[in-house]
Amino acid sequence: MFVNLDKNEMPRPPPKEVINAVKQCIEKINRYTPQNEVNKLIDLLYDYTNAPQDSIILSSGSDILLKEFIYLFSKKRQIIIADPSFFLISNTAQKTSSPLLKIRLKDPEFKLPLEPLFNEINTPTLIVVDNPNNPTGSLLLNKKDVKTLLENENVILLIDEAYFEFSKTTCSHLIKDYPNLAVLRTFSKSFGLAGSGIGYLIAGEIIKKKFSGLDIMLAYPGVIAAIHALKNKGYMTKFIEEIEQEKKRVISVVSKMGITVYPSFTNFLLMKTKTRDMSQKLSEQGIFISNLTNYSLSSEYFRVTISSKIENDRFLNTIKEIISM
Repeated sequence: MFVNLDKNEMPRPPPKEVINAVKQCIEKINRYTPQNEVNKLIDLLYDYTNAPQDSIILSSGSDILLKEFIYLFSKKRQIIIADPSFFLISNTAQKTSSPLLKIRLKDPEFKLPLEPLFNEINTPTLIVVDNPNNPTGSLLLNKKDVKTLLENENVILLIDEAYFEFSKTTCSHLIKDYPNLAVLRTFSKSFGLAGSGIGYLIAGEIIKKKFSGLDIMLAYPGVIAAIHALKNKGYMTKFIEEIEQEKKRVISVVSKMGITVYPSFTNFLLMKTKTRDMSQKLSEQGIFISNLTNYSLSSEYFRVTISSKIENDRFLNTIKEIISM
């Protein structure tokens, strides 16, 4: 049986309150999503995020919003991103015609060096930062840094907060004061709705105007899943508690194997081992982790999603066998 620890998914589906609501809406799959259901989801998101009214933009997944944002705001601007970053940030930025500056995150802290960042924003600039960062799990920006960046009129800043519920760190409250800021969120991680395809943007005034008229038809099951997830969000808190407990256990076990584990504010861990081709050796045993060579990291590094105890044990037992060979 395969164990998928490469996509940062939650190990369990949401509770029956969410599942049953989605099952019922399937009977109306021949209809487009009613606007009143979309409005209901937006109202729930305002309560959940404390975002300013009219600041939330919904889409069929945060990936779509991320790509659209970069395409819209890269015109006549340079782009600055961290290196490594979430692969979609890097891939999309490279496909534009804009100058691209990658600011390297260095082992062991994987922090974003701010001096070169501040030195480069004397021309129109789009900055895209995943905070926490994927694949390192580290926090790259604090609120003071964000404010300093946003006070420069040349800057449009997009912060991808896909793992906000794990990190408990957000800049969404700054939206009301900074029209050049946007925060990206998803239901795919902590809410366990990776298959539902719902993401949202909390957008400042400048961003809202650019997105005007780009409404996307949302999938009925995705909207219903998100609504009932927010109505029953206590399960998400329990999911996170379980993941955090397992994360501590996994760190303890692999550290005793001589594997370096980096601090993470997410549901995954960045690890480093002297054993070559670890991802390939694990995949041969039916365990899939993330090979980070596409993230400009050497083959010594790999990323592992924290899953259920059963799946984590299989990973731990298998990696122990590989290292002892």
